[in-house]
Amino acid sequence: MLRVKKSALILLLIFIFSSIYILSFPYPWGEGAANPHMPAGSHINAPWERKIWSGGTIPDENAYFQWAWIYYTTGKNYVPLEDIGPDKIQHFSFFIGESPKNSYFMKVTISQAGGKWESRFRDITLSVYNGLNQGIPNIPVDVVDKKTGDALRGITNQSGEMKIGLSPGFYRAVAHIGNIPIDFDFATNFPNLDYPIMAYATLQSFSTYATVKIHVDHYINKNLSGVEIHLGKNPAPLGHTNKDGNFYLHAQPGKIYNVTTIKRTYHIAPPVGSVVVYVDGEYALANRWAPGYSYLIIPFWLAGLINFVPIFTFFIGSLATYILAKRLYGENVAFYSSLLFMLSALGLMMLFSRGMADYATMAFSTLGIMLVVESIQKRREDKILNPILALTGGLSLGFAVMIRYSTVTVTFAPIIYLAVRMVSKRDSLKRDLLSLSIFLFGLAIMGIILASYNTALFGGPLNSGYQMSHRIEFINGNATIETPTGNMFEKYFHPSLEALSNVFNRILPQLFILLPTLFIAPLGFFLDYRRNRTWLMFFWGIPTLLIYMQLAWVGHVPYEDMRYFLPLLPPTAILSGFSLEYVKDRDYEKLIFFALFAALGFIASFFAINWQLHRRASGGLLWKNPPFYVFIIAAAVYFIVYWLVIGIWMKKKKSILS
Repeated sequence: MLRVKKSALILLLIFIFSSIYILSFPYPWGEGAANPHMPAGSHINAPWERKIWSGGTIPDENAYFQWAWIYYTTGKNYVPLEDIGPDKIQHFSFFIGESPKNSYFMKVTISQAGGKWESRFRDITLSVYNGLNQGIPNIPVDVVDKKTGDALRGITNQSGEMKIGLSPGFYRAVAHIGNIPIDFDFATNFPNLDYPIMAYATLQSFSTYATVKIHVDHYINKNLSGVEIHLGKNPAPLGHTNKDGNFYLHAQPGKIYNVTTIKRTYHIAPPVGSVVVYVDGEYALANRWAPGYSYLIIPFWLAGLINFVPIFTFFIGSLATYILAKRLYGENVAFYSSLLFMLSALGLMMLFSRGMADYATMAFSTLGIMLVVESIQKRREDKILNPILALTGGLSLGFAVMIRYSTVTVTFAPIIYLAVRMVSKRDSLKRDLLSLSIFLFGLAIMGIILASYNTALFGGPLNSGYQMSHRIEFINGNATIETPTGNMFEKYFHPSLEALSNVFNRILPQLFILLPTLFIAPLGFFLDYRRNRTWLMFFWGIPTLLIYMQLAWVGHVPYEDMRYFLPLLPPTAILSGFSLEYVKDRDYEKLIFFALFAALGFIASFFAINWQLHRRASGGLLWKNPPFYVFIIAAAVYFIVYWLVIGIWMKKKKSILS
């Protein structure tokens, strides 16, 4: 009992020290928006962008925080395109004469031919018409560039139209009908997908007063409701457009009416990782990634505890690893495994990256596997507690998938483990079958939620934002819409000689110092491969290893790309812990091993975190190898554990043979 308390105290102290170590690094809240790849970076001084949650060193972090803000602020899982950018304002004027025929209106139509999404040279049609919707010919129209003041003049044709080509910019058109000028402001420039609204007026009826219909469209989405209608300089709106995008104005004859339409927005800049979707009859931006982590962030942010999101997931992952290892391998292995888990440089590096989903998905998937394994243990409360554990395990692992789609590969490990156990242990068949069924039910609940989300936004339960044809890319700090050349399968499955070379040149050297448990785990597997528990660890980790090892682009961004291998940390830590338990009587050597392992973890993570903090220095990604002594420490770690384990194994083998 005393030894257990001592082990728990050591683990608690390591947890506290590691947490303090991570929190001691400066974390750039709001500064991530200044990254040139961030949309907010081009307008960082704009008040409408300062209030958006942002931060981090990795570009994706800023996006996770922004989507959390969007979900909380709008109550939606997507952003209609008319809510992108600052409030959208459209000004135009019209004249009401003594009859419909001498009432004058103008509208502008911007061609979407050749690609409606991007800012480019556009064909413009200016239409001048009367209250009978008849085009008025031979009307001079001036078009003025509002930035440069350059102007050109044209004349409407017999249909009352004037066609002109214009470069991206902001313009004002003025039609001179006799001595009556009417004007119309419009834009052909769409920075960061800030598409304009397009309002115009038509005469509906004419008696003692005229009824004028003001209609408001968005450049992409039509029939905007809730748009404010202002007359003259009056700051108070007359009213708002209805569900069809219309507002009806009573106008007196003999007056020029100056109308300003304002679409109030949520002041959102397109987050990194966004895709264009078509939902509820309109185009919108949606999160390409699974939404779970952004939702997890919200309560921490509102409570002022956003810095403690990684500490929360650190606690979950550490505790789940300890309990699982204790259940399957015993108290000593649990202690060793938890130490290795908490001292891993890869884990420490990702704890610093508060805005990334990787650590959270790893922690909740570990919790889910631990709970379902606990649910099949014999105890008096079987009929009550075990089903609750199995259900919670399914919900937890399902939530991990909602945080990161690729975590679905982890779900196969506990299912295979329980299935094999049912075949091999007939005496527990009923209990195991019940736990498996309830675990799958919990998974199904989260799966249905995620499938509904995917169907609503991406067109199918198994679809995701990765499969959408229009994705947001950032060129010179400006958000643009690009169509990917390959599909999701082509992006994530293309083994090649280049990929094999990348494994040895980039991936393995980085994992050598960031994830040493990966290189120690084969010892544990070799020593225990006949047990189901070992195959649980194998099927837990091998899918992640196979997926990301055969991708030639993984590792080109140093350090942080290794986050894709984070799901390997719990199973490899447990197998590595079992390797250390195998050399039971070598406490002095194990103490040296853990000292070196801790040094490696903190030193390697120190360089990794500092690289993130300075990753944009001099305007580019800078890769600086850690000092050579870091690799020497890593080599010493591997040498000690292999020397100990293989030495003991050979002695036992020789003893058996003799």
